[in-house]
Amino acid sequence: MSTQRRPGLGLPVVDFLDTSVLVEFLDVPFMNDHQADVLAEMDRRLKDGVRFILPTATVVETGNHVFQIKDGIARRRCAGRFMNMLRRTALGEAPWKLYERTWDGPFLMSLCDGAITQMDLVEHAARQQLGTGDLSIVVERDLYASRAQAHVRIWTLEATMNTWAELS
Repeated sequence: MSTQRRPGLGLPVVDFLDTSVLVEFLDVPFMNDHQADVLAEMDRRLKDGVRFILPTATVVETGNHVFQIKDGIARRRCAGRFMNMLRRTALGEAPWKLYERTWDGPFLMSLCDGAITQMDLVEHAARQQLGTGDLSIVVERDLYASRAQAHVRIWTLEATMNTWAELS
């Protein structure tokens, strides 16, 4: 398998998965308009050697979306897929790895400061930019990138989140 590398830098590529991608992967009703495209893109990226990371907020936000499905039968079915995905992740059988780290004081400070966005948490709220979940994904990505020899980005389908998907 070849490893996709950032042009000119020779670094492997690591994508943090945003909730907007995971709900498509899980086929969450009314959030799955691009499922075929996401599955095809994931396959392409895997073949190119991109490694995937599942951030904590993506798990929490996706679970919230699943649990809010109005239809009880659809909710149960989707919750089963979600649980199986979490079990496969825990067993190392999913196409991604869980970002295992603790939310400590420095993490919360970076969250409050807005990480690389140049807007603190209050400014994000005032401008209705990134919510705390999305901002925590940016912080997790930044922390991972500071320790990894890789080009680390966020795979998202959301326009606002896409603003901060790539590190400069």
